[in-house]
Amino acid sequence: MKRKIYGIATLSERGQIVIPQEAREDLGLKPGDKLIVMSFGPKNTLMLVKSDSLLEMFSELTKELSELEKFISSIKEVEKDEGN
Repeated sequence: MKRKIYGIATLSERGQIVIPQEAREDLGLKPGDKLIVMSFGPKNTLMLVKSDSLLEMFSELTKELSELEKFISSIKEVEKDEGN
């Protein structure tokens, strides 16, 4: 699934947020599902991850990082070759 912006959620006085309906439907979230709440990336970035999909998420991130590493290496090789 591609990344998608679902809208804005407002934090209540009790610290609660409502996940937009479209997001709940697209992601198959149901009442009682456990979500892992963690900070991610720069300051003030919050991520909610369905607990049973966490391993799948890390697997995808690992693949993306590996591809990025290969891309950066290829750029360095081109720069090195151009320098000679």
